[in-house]
Amino acid sequence: MALITLSPVFIGIVIIYFLVILGIGYYGYKTTKDEEDFLVAGRNIGPVVGGATLSASQMSAGTLVGTFGIHYLLGFGFIWIWPGLWAGWIVSLLLVAPQMRRFGRVTVPDFIAVRYGDDGANGDYARAIGAFLIVLAYTVYLSAQVTAGGLIFQSLLGLAPEIGMFLMVMTAVVYTAIGGMRASMLTDFMQAVVMAAGVLVAIPLSLHFIGGLGTINALFQSFEPSFVGNSLSTSEVVGFMAAFGFSIAAAPYEITRIYSMRDEKTVRQAIGITLIFQTIIGTSVALLGVSMRVLFPQLSTPDLASVIMSLNVLGPVLGALMICAVFSAILSTVDSVMIVSGAGLAHDIYGKLINPEATERQKLWANRLSVGVLGLIPFVLALNSGLLGGLVQLIVVLQASMMGGMFFIPLVLGLHWKRANTIGGIAGMVVGFSTVVAWHIGTNIYPVIPKSISSVITDPVIPGVVMSFLTLVIASYATGKPSKKTLEPFFDVTATDGGQEDQEH
Repeated sequence: MALITLSPVFIGIVIIYFLVILGIGYYGYKTTKDEEDFLVAGRNIGPVVGGATLSASQMSAGTLVGTFGIHYLLGFGFIWIWPGLWAGWIVSLLLVAPQMRRFGRVTVPDFIAVRYGDDGANGDYARAIGAFLIVLAYTVYLSAQVTAGGLIFQSLLGLAPEIGMFLMVMTAVVYTAIGGMRASMLTDFMQAVVMAAGVLVAIPLSLHFIGGLGTINALFQSFEPSFVGNSLSTSEVVGFMAAFGFSIAAAPYEITRIYSMRDEKTVRQAIGITLIFQTIIGTSVALLGVSMRVLFPQLSTPDLASVIMSLNVLGPVLGALMICAVFSAILSTVDSVMIVSGAGLAHDIYGKLINPEATERQKLWANRLSVGVLGLIPFVLALNSGLLGGLVQLIVVLQASMMGGMFFIPLVLGLHWKRANTIGGIAGMVVGFSTVVAWHIGTNIYPVIPKSISSVITDPVIPGVVMSFLTLVIASYATGKPSKKTLEPFFDVTATDGGQEDQEH
């Protein structure tokens, strides 16, 4: 059942928000002419919109539902995930983003197909493997966003969570499938502004109800000091930081947005802007999550904390703004991920492998259909979210671990180490991904990994990245050098570079 009777003003603001989103989708539809328009928005995105879209697509339901809920559950200690995330952005700024924009293709599998193209099929096998792993990992990610959407609709309207999930998926599918990357990035810009405004106006109101920060500190020091200190162990903090840091440096949905920006200078400016957005929102979410624990200490699930605040603390106008911010967090990530996953099927598999002679119209509609199909699969997975960790933020962390485990090392070494070859790159991806999945199963579903180990290595991204690194390096040294054609787009190639086949020529 609904948690509160909604005022007409509240409902009107939320309806207007969704109409604006769909209107932007229609604008994207009218201005999208071919596949490149659909996937990278004509490569004309500037730094402000670029920075906002990097923020909005990264700060998903995991932030305004999941992270909010974890702060409600554990206190201020979870705030340490943000330095890990920011470290990932700095690594991307220095080692990944400018180089990928200079490369200037459309998807991460495009990079994999060129850099690890000595597979006997001109990179097509490498491309297919990368695309398949992206679709798997992002299906997990989308299930977290869908789960959060179901919770919100249930809280607001008293709908069954399954109906709320379906409505959220269909909204994102419609405007993303018709509008493509241009609609996605413009809505992201609006959504980042709404998120920042929503949390900033919520802070003084929440603190007013409580009596200030001093009241929070006094209350929790009296009966639960860890809540205002560090409620997480050092190993848990390191695990969360590693999951988000490794993931964001190599996230395909962020790299696709980097491809959409004008040039390398724009990319660097956009990353600086996204760090400002994230600092504001990350700090605000921590304060609000702890404040809600004081005001409503007995919520049935921590993931409801931001919704309860919107309905009971902020009033109809500001509450509607905050609910729109939560919807923004979900939709901005869903549209980003659906475009990347859809491109994995339509661009990387259909357009490059199945029908290389496809017309631009065929490729454009293949992307739209892929977005529709891949939007519905996570709906089914979300109905069984306990397999993935249950709480929204835990599902997001699992996906981040998958992405960091499989792509961080192949991307960074592929861009900066000439000796990395195709066998090493593909093996590094597969082993990194498999290690993360195996570690998650062995610690959370069928706990066969000893507690003495899992209590120290708390996140599967750490063994995933280590195994990916060892596999790529060992396999690259054990097999031949990469060909010059796989090196030339990324390095200044000399006469001594390249494998035996290049030497013979």
